[in-house]
Amino acid sequence: MLEGIFLIVIVVTFLAIFFRPLNVPESIYVFIAIIFLLITGILRFTDLGQALISFDVVKPYAVLVFFITFAILSTGLDELGFFEYLSIKAIQLAKHDGLKLYKYLFVLSAVVSYVAANDIVILTLTPFILYFTKYTKIKARGYLISMFVVANTASIGQITSNPTNFIVSMVFDIAFLENLLYMFLPTILGLIAIYFILKKVFYKEFNLKYKEKKTDLSKIIKNKYQCRIFVVMLLVLMLFFAVAPLIKLELWIVSAICALLAIFVSQIKIKQLLKDLPWNVVVLVTGLFILLYGFISTGLLYDIIQRLDSVVVGASYYVFLAVSFLVTLICGIFNNIPSTALLSSILYNVKSVEQDIIAYAIIIGSNVGANITILGSLAGIMWFHLIKKKKHKISLWDFTKYGIIATVPFVIIVTIVLYAEFLIFK
Repeated sequence: MLEGIFLIVIVVTFLAIFFRPLNVPESIYVFIAIIFLLITGILRFTDLGQALISFDVVKPYAVLVFFITFAILSTGLDELGFFEYLSIKAIQLAKHDGLKLYKYLFVLSAVVSYVAANDIVILTLTPFILYFTKYTKIKARGYLISMFVVANTASIGQITSNPTNFIVSMVFDIAFLENLLYMFLPTILGLIAIYFILKKVFYKEFNLKYKEKKTDLSKIIKNKYQCRIFVVMLLVLMLFFAVAPLIKLELWIVSAICALLAIFVSQIKIKQLLKDLPWNVVVLVTGLFILLYGFISTGLLYDIIQRLDSVVVGASYYVFLAVSFLVTLICGIFNNIPSTALLSSILYNVKSVEQDIIAYAIIIGSNVGANITILGSLAGIMWFHLIKKKKHKISLWDFTKYGIIATVPFVIIVTIVLYAEFLIFK
């Protein structure tokens, strides 16, 4: 009985997050659901703290610290104009050519997503594309969807590119350098395929000339010294992520140290930086960890593990592909961060499938699942509402249709190459 009520609450909560019937921040719906679960006894007050300390094999507090401190670096670079500078350079290189603009935005989205984070690409380039298309009369749909899809595919390449990657690496003990080396070739080949697919799909929208609004690049970077410090700290962070497993240093600690050094060495205005951090995301993710702890408190988690352990067997490519698509679908429907935590806890305990296959299937699915529905990531929800606010129309069906067109071949290519690497090097 309680299990049924809990599952209904989960479905209703995620629908509310997507449709926002009360027009309040997404985290409010989650905490309403938590209060209801406390009243009904499905959750206990002691579960609130336990949910953030240990979500089965996941450490939510580590995920939250990593997310906040990495957001400090990326938000700081955004506020200092670093990403806008790169965007304008891409526009200038395009030389009034819509196809070239697509190419440079594709490369920019892929590189920033790979090096920094996919959400940063989505939340910084979306306003820029909307602004640019407003003054050049270019149709925004193709550029917006392409940028979104690329950001959520390039992000499979590094642990730092998506909080979901960090969760998986923490649960399955995947070293930064190992992930980097294994995922590099599959990511590149998958992105090449997506480049030509999206170019073909939106060719009529991209194949045009436009007039460029003149911009003084020297005025884009607000403080060159501070920007250099943040870029250096980001590079140092990437370096330490590579060696952290060798010196037994946890990644969230490395991220916290680099963020603090960036703040104090650069002497950036802390008050403004903290104000601009995505606190709604932090509160939402915190609430989702507590909400989904109900899978543990009701015993559903362990029931699912037992059932899967007796059904899912083998380590063939088809199992790898099937698990990747299954994770993609689940993350697309129920949002990738909480789904990744839950699936990692479940599949880590399924011993009938190779752990490498499970781990990388979750990494792949948790990233590209955001391309299947708007609900797949918080950035997707914010992206959709921002587009509506600016009076641009992209239907939910168009988003899903083009997302599937790009995602399905990407997953097939990545899994084939990655599985071949496992056979050769494992």
